[in-house]
Amino acid sequence: MQSLVVNTKHLWRVWRASLRAGLIREMEFRGNFIAGLIRQILFLGIFVFFINVIFQNTEQLAGWQQHEMLLILALSRIIEGVINLLFTESIMRLPEAVRDGTFDFYLIRPLPAQFSAAFRRPGVDNFGNILVGLILFAYAISAMTTFPSFSSIGLLLFLSALGITIYYSLLILVSSLVFRLERLEMLWAFNILFSEPLTVPFDIFSRAPRFVLTYLVPIAFVVFVPAQAITGRLQWSQIPVAIGIAALFLTLANLAWRAGLRKYSSASS
Repeated sequence: MQSLVVNTKHLWRVWRASLRAGLIREMEFRGNFIAGLIRQILFLGIFVFFINVIFQNTEQLAGWQQHEMLLILALSRIIEGVINLLFTESIMRLPEAVRDGTFDFYLIRPLPAQFSAAFRRPGVDNFGNILVGLILFAYAISAMTTFPSFSSIGLLLFLSALGITIYYSLLILVSSLVFRLERLEMLWAFNILFSEPLTVPFDIFSRAPRFVLTYLVPIAFVVFVPAQAITGRLQWSQIPVAIGIAALFLTLANLAWRAGLRKYSSASS
């Protein structure tokens, strides 16, 4: 137990140093950082505009009112921002690292190879996504007739952490294919495929797609289930299901990663 705590602290220090280096690197090109922030604001503004257009012609969408749709949109910006800040950019670079042989350096570092591959380059430009998401979240909450309870907020945070774990596991599962295929240019496409449905309530889908997106490719737990928690729609039975799915997919991701490593041919071999 003590060694686990020590290792966790060590990994935290390493990631914090990577974050600091990323911030320094990003501030060297402040114009690019500001342009990225403006792009994220415009992107969010377009989504808000379309939601307003939709609700000019209806009072609800699959049972979700306008401020609740804005809440889902806000959570998608916050959670996607955290996901991209933590690991997306690094994982997307894995195929290139395997192809050009720089993955060898991950294997000789005094760090787990998966940690080096997934968390070495924090996407610091995603702070803008998180910021605008928080602003929209505060606005959507203020429009609710009843302010969420502390238990609802706690459930939101807990389920969001599980959702981020599930999303990470899905990316690791897919990216582990690079050790067998050597080229995995479609990894970005999978990331887009996973992230696209996060801005809508999954109640709009028919039964079959909703089942797939809840249990087989469980991205429903990334944003939609946390949104159910904060709006009072969550069923208590969904909590152990979320925990079980997060544990299952994290286990599968680690098994796939280890199996992939056994297939990896070093650039020096």
